[in-house]
This record gives sequence, structure tokens and C-alpha cells, in this order.
Amino acid sequence: MKKKYTTSKTIPYNLFIYVFCLLCFNISAGQDTTVVESSFNEYVNLPREVAFAHLNKSLYLKGETIGFSVYVLDKNTKKPSTKTTNVYTLVTDENNKIIKKQLIWAKDGNAYGSFSIDSTFTNGNYTFKAYTNWMKNFDEQNLYSQSIKIVDPEITIGTAKITISSKLDAQFLPEGGHLIADAENSVGVVIKDTLGYGTPNITGRVLNDNNMIVSNFKTNHLGIGKFLLLHDSKASYRVEIDFRNRIQIFDLVAADEKGINIALNQVASRVALTFNTNDKTLSTIKNKPYTLFIHNGSQSKTIKVKFENKTTLTKAIDRKDLFVGINIFTLFNENNTPVLERIFFNYDGIEALKTAEAFTKKNEDSLSIQVPVSGIKIAEIAHLSISVLPYDTKSYNADHNILSYTLLQPYIKGYIENAKYYFSDINMKKQYELDNLLLTQGWSSYEWNSVFNNPPKRIFEFETGIAFTANTNKANENGRYILHTSKNHTAQAYIVSKNESTFSHKGFIVEDDEQIEFTEVVGKTKMQKPNLYLQFTPSRVPRIDNFITVLTLKEGSIFEANGSDVLFDTEWDNIEKLDEVVIKANIEKQRIDKLTKYHSGGRIDLFDDDQRANEIDLATYLSGKGFQVFQDLLSSSFSIRRGRNSPAIFLNRRRVRDLSELVLFNMSDIDYIAIDRTTKGYDASVIGEGGSIHIKTDLNLRFKNDKRKEFNQKISLPLTFTSPKTYYVPKYVYYNSDFFREYGVIDWIPNMVLSESNAINLKILNTKTKQIKLFIEGMTNEGRFISEEKVITVN
Repeated sequence: MKKKYTTSKTIPYNLFIYVFCLLCFNISAGQDTTVVESSFNEYVNLPREVAFAHLNKSLYLKGETIGFSVYVLDKNTKKPSTKTTNVYTLVTDENNKIIKKQLIWAKDGNAYGSFSIDSTFTNGNYTFKAYTNWMKNFDEQNLYSQSIKIVDPEITIGTAKITISSKLDAQFLPEGGHLIADAENSVGVVIKDTLGYGTPNITGRVLNDNNMIVSNFKTNHLGIGKFLLLHDSKASYRVEIDFRNRIQIFDLVAADEKGINIALNQVASRVALTFNTNDKTLSTIKNKPYTLFIHNGSQSKTIKVKFENKTTLTKAIDRKDLFVGINIFTLFNENNTPVLERIFFNYDGIEALKTAEAFTKKNEDSLSIQVPVSGIKIAEIAHLSISVLPYDTKSYNADHNILSYTLLQPYIKGYIENAKYYFSDINMKKQYELDNLLLTQGWSSYEWNSVFNNPPKRIFEFETGIAFTANTNKANENGRYILHTSKNHTAQAYIVSKNESTFSHKGFIVEDDEQIEFTEVVGKTKMQKPNLYLQFTPSRVPRIDNFITVLTLKEGSIFEANGSDVLFDTEWDNIEKLDEVVIKANIEKQRIDKLTKYHSGGRIDLFDDDQRANEIDLATYLSGKGFQVFQDLLSSSFSIRRGRNSPAIFLNRRRVRDLSELVLFNMSDIDYIAIDRTTKGYDASVIGEGGSIHIKTDLNLRFKNDKRKEFNQKISLPLTFTSPKTYYVPKYVYYNSDFFREYGVIDWIPNMVLSESNAINLKILNTKTKQIKLFIEGMTNEGRFISEEKVITVN
């Protein structure tokens, strides 16, 4: 039998809209420093970094590759962070066990890499994580995490269905955190299923103990709504929800006898904050100095608040006086105790780049796509990552884009479902819905107990490469050591003075299985294998355990598959690889030609191993080139002339002023010598009629041949950077199948820099797909974002 309800009349809550303009209040930021302000300033004194990762998919098949691009930003400026080069990426299973991990190299705030989905993965849900060492200093959620799903098509049979209980999880959250008796209250509604996803389009009623409807609501597609309640302390309240032809009943939380709540409303260009209390509370707080503290995680402003003779107080603020992006409103009483908090997002001033209409061109077996990007300023550089998938894809279902994760998620305690919805094709409806979401969030990720009592300490440093400390065990004698050239570094020399036993260096980028090599130099020319003991920092991937719990991938079904289905084309695996054909160019001639263009007024002598071994010293060599050279070993003097003029001598582009350093100059590390008749040096200064001699050395050359390698100590590192690998797109048996259209991959570009014409230029395999979708994420060096899902129609 259908229930009968009586509907009561409620006081028009938005009556203040007609008069709040009279109460408009401009924020003052230059007031006297309070305990709250000083504590907050100390708490945010250390800069923050925040990470976002763009993955090429969120649902993967066994044998595919997880491609990712990580963006590390300064949390305050929203510009790429240049303070960190070391980014850690992990994949963990449902038990938080690490399955894969990497250290990757960030350049100008951007790093990219990949994980192969190999035999270490099984069917199930996993979490991708990215962070820096510096982030370990903070409690806020500046780290990145995203749920992904791995499917093994060989053991997935039929359609995987997820059973969801009809029992709902309904939360009724008073705006500001307090339901106040005998006062007007705004209450947020969050209704979720048993998996934690919002339940859409739920209708509900709020009833008193007389079975009278006093309010009602309806949730949006993410299970969020709100209702207004004029609370009567003499009544009790319940909420009835209609779901699947059944009514579920929930008791409303008991109201506080005393307290203050808040209601935030947006009208035109202003934000109105209404504080409500009751008569019992007013008598105790009347004329006491309250403070409304507003901050965005780095900057702050204050407004003085005082309740006088009314239980309702409204402050209206121009949005231009608020911070761009997040604003956290906290009301403090006269004892500097936080009373309530409300989070608000100010869209005004958020800049995002936009793409224009795309151009396509079919080639023989490929497809060229050009997508112009508008609004890029002069000297602005944009770094992008692009996932190219079929239009009907079901494998890309991330909750966040770069805007939602960097502008919103770090300031919230809980994980936000489908947060990118609020930052894609922004309109008034989405702004309203985001504010309803924030109404339900309560206190922000900035804990006031920590702000007052436990500000972050600089325990973990910004990491720039790998550092080492070498122990020599030679405290009673001087030592000289050479670190040889490696892939990303030139040779380095270290001198250890007597009574010292260590030397150190930082900032090395050592990749994959690369070792570093040292040689000890004894006397002037003798070499021997050192016996060094090295300690490295970092030596392992640091563990962080304060990640918030992310929702598992929301996927109602998986494609139908069985062990007999052949999805991927693996014929290329069985083809014998052709022997590599190496074409050796005349590298020496190319170098000479290049150097000759630079030293156009003379000749180049490019040394080989025999010449390095046979030349006695520099004086003897130059004498053979027609110079008059004199060196005195006792007085360490050196002079050189040709006729009446003396040449200028440069050693590794440095002008040698004191020629005594050329006495018995060691020739075993000479790369080349250029004898130039021109009259200008590297700094464009005139060097005289004697011309110039340019000596280029390389410390590694004296240790080049195999015989000398026996003097090298090779050292493996416990942790190295994983170099980016080329992303190989899977080959499919059929490109016209439902499987490819829903789960296939066309391409992944993790590190695109826009061309001079400010356009995205792609050349991809032509899979004969009529419509494809580009998932674009990225940012510029000026802190502007781009995040779009671009549909490309191929005619």
C-alpha cells in the first residue's frame, strides 16, 4: 500500500539573495598577524610538489604495455617543478604488494616510461602510483594514484558481471560539518552502492516523526544532491529513499544543541556565505570576535566576523577577491579554535588551451593527423601526452584529468569519483554540481591540529639524480681518482687530500644496467685499479603508505573471450631477425670537416692511440709544427713563438695565461689540436698576429685501450634510472572487430612537444577505423593546462 505523507511549508531559504548585496564585504589581506595566520604561514612555508600521471589506458590485456607520462608541478604556481629529477612509479596489487617499480628521469617536470604486463600479473585490479621523495614530507595527497584493471583473455570466458547489492550507503552531511537544532541547515547527500560508486538519480524524502515531508532531494548521475532543513529540536527526522521499487529508511544524524553552520551560494559574480545559529548559541557568542580564514594551501586572507543580535549572518565576497581555484573557508572562534569549514572552487581565472578542427591525410598504410592548438603565447612550450584509441573504446576510464588532479584532489581528504567531469566542457551546471560535491567533503586535507602543532619538517630532500660517497681507505696520503665518461656524464676528476678518506658527488643520471668506472692515478702518469667502497643515494625506491584509497575501475563487463580466440598477431615474434647491417661512416673525416669549419683559419690534428702513445710532450709536438718552444723543468717556465709573434693557447676553450702548466704536458689524453691563424678567441677578443693553438683533451682517452681497462674498478648501482623504451603498439588479427573497437590500441605518444606552428602532428597506423579518439593531457611551462577528448572522423 502506498504511503500517504503530509507536506509542510518551509521558510524560503534563499530569501537572503534579495538583500545580500547590501552585506557585500571585501576581503582584507593586510590585517595584523594572528596565531592562525602565523601558524598557517609556518605550515605552508615549505614548497610542495604535486604529481599527475597520464596512462594510455585504464583496462589492459595480458601482453600489452602500460604507457605513462608523469607531470610534476609546483603546487603553488602550477608550473612544472624543476627541483626534482627523480620520479618513482609503482604498480601495486589489491594487497598493496609492489608488482613493478621504476625510477624515471624528469626533465622540466615531465617524465615518461612503461611497464610490460608480463607473467607477474594476473587477472585483477591494480593501482598505478607516482611520487617524488620530497612529497614524503607532507600529509596532503600530493601523490598520484589510479586504479587499473588487468585481464588475461586466455582465461576470461564469457562476460564478467559484477553483482551489486541493492543495499545503499547513504550519507547525509551538514554543510560546514554541523547539523544545528532550531536553525536552518543545508545538508549534502551522498548515495553509493556497495562498491563505492555514486548511485544516480535517486529520489528521497525527509520526514519528521509526524510522517510529514519537510524536505526532498534527487541525486545527480554521480549520486550527489542536497536538501534544506529547518530543524525543530522537538522533532526527530528520517530519510526515505526510493530504489528499485523499494523504500530504504535512514535516520538523520542528531542535531547539536549549540553550534554554527554555513551555507554557501553563488549569485552572479559573488559568493554569499551565510552563518546560521540558534538562540541558545547566540547568547554565548554574541559580540565575540570570530575570524573567517580563507586559504588555498599557500596564501591566505581573513575576514572579521561578529554575531550581534541575529542568528543569521551573511558575508558576500566578489569572486575576483578569492583565489583562483581552491578556496578553503574556516571559521575560528575567539580562542582560535576552528568551528567549521567549507571548501569552494573558483573557476574564474582557470586557463586551459583548446584545440581546433583537425586535418587528416591518408597515406599508403598510415594516417597523418594535424590538430592546431590555440592560445599558446610566444616562448610558451607545451608538453603533451596523447593516447590514440578507437572511438568506441571501453578501456579508457580514468577518474581524473590533469586539471582535476592538480587543482582539486590534493585539497580533499577522500577520493573523487569521475572528477574530470567537472573540468571537461565546463558550464554552470557542472560548477553547481562541483559545489554540491565540495559541500559533502567537510574538512580539507589541511588538518588544523597539524597546522598548529606539527608543521612539516624538511626530512626528505628534493632529489636530483643519484649521489655517491666514495670511501678510499687512504687517510695518510693524497689520492687522485678519475670517474670515466658514461652515457649522460663527462669524465670527472677527484683529489682527496691527506687525512681525508672520502670524496662525493651528486646529480648523476645512470640508466638501466650501466656501471660506473673509476681509475686511481699515482704520480703523474701511473695508473692502478682503486679499491673504493661507494654508498649511493637513493639506493632503493622509497615506500609511501599514506595514499588515499582509490575506487577500483568501474567496468560493468569485459569482452567475451575464450582460450581459442586469437586476438593478437604474433607472427612477427617467429620471424628470424635479419642480421643488423652496420654502415660505418668515416667518422674521423666528419669530425675533421666539422672542426675545420669552426677553426677555418688553420689545420686540425685529430689524435689516434698511436700518436698519444708516441708523442713525448707538448713542447716536442709543437716544435715539430714549426714553433720555437722553450721549456725549463727546473723553473717550470714555458715559452713559444713563431717568428716575432707568440700564439694564444687555449686548453678546452680556456685561455692559458700561465704557460707553466704546459711544461711536460701529458699527451696521452689529447683528443685533437687545432693550429689556427685567425685572430679571435672564443670570447671574440683579439688574440694577436701569432694566431692560436687549441688543445682539446678527454681524460678517458688515456684509459681507452683494453690493456688500460684492467686499471678500472667497475661498480654497479643498487638503483638506476629506467630509460624510456619505445612503445610498441600491439598488432591485431582483425581491425574490424568489436574487440579492437572496444579494447584495441592505435598509438601512444608520451612526450610530444608542440611544433613551431603550435599543432599536434601525428602519423599513425591506418587501421581503417572511421572514428578515433585522442585523449590529450599536458601543460605548458607557464602553468597552463590542456585536457581534451578529441574525436577525429576519417573520411
